[in-house]
Amino acid sequence: MTGEQPTEAPSVRSEVIDLASTPIVAVHGDIDAMAALQEMYRNGVHHLAVASTTAPTGLVTAIDLLFGIAGRIPGEPVSVDSLCRRPAPQVAAEDSVAIAAHRMIEEHTDALLVISHGEIRGVLTAVDLVRAIAGNVHYNAEENESETGVR
Repeated sequence: MTGEQPTEAPSVRSEVIDLASTPIVAVHGDIDAMAALQEMYRNGVHHLAVASTTAPTGLVTAIDLLFGIAGRIPGEPVSVDSLCRRPAPQVAAEDSVAIAAHRMIEEHTDALLVISHGEIRGVLTAVDLVRAIAGNVHYNAEENESETGVR
């Protein structure tokens, strides 16, 4: 084997609320996809909560918006409502990281809205999960070196 090897299993924070990105960036569903993409750019995010007075909260990704814009007839507006997932994939704030990871797999998504008492408290992304896991894996280069003789 080459490289450093983990010496113990990751011990990740127990609740997803600790990992979720906040504050939540949201848009109203009736805005144009390009305006939503610009909102993402201004806020440095890749996911937006989509609010509506008549439908459940949705979730839209940068890829959803880009594909929607690319697929439209030039000059034809495309609303965020037509591109977002409703209802949004979500997880409870007190759920474990394992539950969130399984939910992402089940929903075929890379982001979940984090919900507490019926309110959106954050957005949890696959990158958030990877950072949490990677931050909790401890490497012991000396142990690896003595086992493999590789520096």
